[in-house]
Amino acid sequence: MPTARICGWENGFAAISKKYKFIIFDDISSDLSSERFRKAFYACMITNPNTRPFIVVIAQMADDLTGLADEYSVLQLDYFSIPEVIKLYPTLSRFDILGFCAVSGGIPKIMSEYDTTKSLDENLYDFFKPSSAFCSFMTELLSLCFRKPEAYHNILCAIANGNHSVSEIGKFTGFAYNKCDNYLSGLISCGFIKAEKATSKRGAEKTVYVLTNNYFRLWYLYVYQNRTDIQLGNQELINNIIKNIMDKEIHEFHIQKAFKFANEQIRRDLWASFRIKPTVTYFPQTIIDGSFNYIFDAIVRNGDKAIFIKVFENSLENCKKDELDKIQKTVMLTNAYYDSHIFIFSKKRFSDYAVAEAANDDAITLVEVNKLKF
Repeated sequence: MPTARICGWENGFAAISKKYKFIIFDDISSDLSSERFRKAFYACMITNPNTRPFIVVIAQMADDLTGLADEYSVLQLDYFSIPEVIKLYPTLSRFDILGFCAVSGGIPKIMSEYDTTKSLDENLYDFFKPSSAFCSFMTELLSLCFRKPEAYHNILCAIANGNHSVSEIGKFTGFAYNKCDNYLSGLISCGFIKAEKATSKRGAEKTVYVLTNNYFRLWYLYVYQNRTDIQLGNQELINNIIKNIMDKEIHEFHIQKAFKFANEQIRRDLWASFRIKPTVTYFPQTIIDGSFNYIFDAIVRNGDKAIFIKVFENSLENCKKDELDKIQKTVMLTNAYYDSHIFIFSKKRFSDYAVAEAANDDAITLVEVNKLKF
């Protein structure tokens, strides 16, 4: 069917506002700098209550929507959480789900390239092809948010490599502290990092900066610093990267989520009895009694009360009787059992024995991957 030619934003907006009651604008970042676009949008779509449609604008956090409307209802969407990914991929094992979330960060563009007919490590090889979303998405995202992204890349690379204070970031990048502050503010406003309070070894409180998504960290650790080798298909390097992700990074991701869960539970459900004030952090401790020894990922105390955290490193471990007996014995060697609480985290379903024991023991909390929020 022939259609009339529409010239200019004014005519275009006037025409669609009369014809459609629901309109979605996706990725209008490039048009927001146009004053004519803004004025036409407001004049032709907003001002007339009789023809005004219901408008949804999908925008980046850095986009300035000032002037498009008098007021907005803002809905901020995050990337997919672990429970959501489990629902999307119900046939994947808990370990594969954990690895998938660790690498993709729950980002739809990366997730869409995951092939469920392949193993996790086979998918990782596909992710490290130069044309993959895993390799290209971070560059695209920073280019959308910043006109000159290279300095921001350097800041994010510093944080990914364990530099979390302004002084550490400045030393890593060579930027003056006031420049670091400016770059950090921009990255916070766009959702790449967040500022948190941490307690130093001397007890002083300080501000630290952390990445908001695990994909960001892996990209700067393994892609950003090896772009040329990945582009050239350096198979030895890629093999080493994938081995490191499978052997180390997935467990690091599990520990990160486990401690976040434990801290939420302590504040919400255990505060009245345990009164643990500081954030519980990863700090492995080995309990020894003669030839017997056992390692917890953290033990935190408040007077006679103690909380124990164990995150199984082996993806096959599901806490059978022998393992749970060791955990309970170690707790009793360390603290009165009735004044203790134990968090146990597993990458797979727990054994029937552990589930039955935990159901009858208020001191034990079992946490499978599907309970972890991203």
